[in-house]
Amino acid sequence: MLKAIMRKVEVTGDGVRRGDVVEVGGLLHRVRDVRELRGRRKRLEFEDGNAYVLGPCIVITVARVYDARGVARVRADVHRGHAGNNTLRDDFG
Repeated sequence: MLKAIMRKVEVTGDGVRRGDVVEVGGLLHRVRDVRELRGRRKRLEFEDGNAYVLGPCIVITVARVYDARGVARVRADVHRGHAGNNTLRDDFG
């Protein structure tokens, strides 16, 4: 079994993927779905039921899970975005 590695990646709205962890308003949210809207904007739907619309030119930092070979995983299960779990919060600080 390969070990999972969490890395910070800077992406635009076009680069956000399912499973990425995004910080919005100081809270961590795992992306459940990404939908394209008019004007190449992206609607990020989070596992906690919240959503966020991201413009196409906005650069954000996401946390993404990779396997030990450096291949990004589409769906990650390392972090669920709970307030009590600060595993990723230090990465965004």
